[in-house]
Amino acid sequence: MSAHEARPEVQMPGQVIYSEDHSGPRRRLVTVTILSWAALIGGGVAMNLPHLEGFAVLAIVGGFFALVYTVFLLYATAVGIRVYEDGIMIGGLLGRDRRLRRGTWPPRKMAAGSLKAVFICPWQATDGLYALTGRSDIKRIRRDLRKYLRQTYRTKMPLGVFDSATYFAPAVLVISNDPRRTESEPREFRPARGQYSRIRPVQSPVWMVPIRNPDAFRAAVQRLPQAPPVHDRLPEGHVRFEIS
Repeated sequence: MSAHEARPEVQMPGQVIYSEDHSGPRRRLVTVTILSWAALIGGGVAMNLPHLEGFAVLAIVGGFFALVYTVFLLYATAVGIRVYEDGIMIGGLLGRDRRLRRGTWPPRKMAAGSLKAVFICPWQATDGLYALTGRSDIKRIRRDLRKYLRQTYRTKMPLGVFDSATYFAPAVLVISNDPRRTESEPREFRPARGQYSRIRPVQSPVWMVPIRNPDAFRAAVQRLPQAPPVHDRLPEGHVRFEIS
């Protein structure tokens, strides 16, 4: 995944070729979320019946897991993918659509790491597409991301990397790109609040987003001669999240 020379910006998008307005989480996450809510509701009902007060423990445990896994589920379904004739768009697409209809998009600025942000990459700025379904490759890129965050003392946030949304995803799309030719909505990002310091946004040559149907995505992209091929494995070497 190489660095690039600076090149002029290209305007896009054009006609929609393929769309996933939200990603699909792994079945295990959905199952655990449903069971947690069932335990909360069932325990809450049972504890109000005679001689079944002990079910309050079930309600408390179910409520805790229902809250935690519902948050995970919201993160896992918050971002999407759209393929255009001229490039690819990822991020909070449904929210973008709603705010476009209200005339309030794009915002002037967002915090780094926001799941509402949208990132646009023309095909001319796309080095490669990687639709990963193997757990080893998914773990590898997430491990390289963790290493990068440790090395930067968690003071940097690579833009276009929706790591929290990929945590429970069955497949991950990786976009190798020239960050000097990509676009974002909004154009500017403010630092996010970290545990010990502010986290500064940086442009990343690698974007990462969950994908629901890698085969359909691959078939759609293959119909575009201007688009790069879609690989199912990462190239050798460490994945870089910042151009040095």
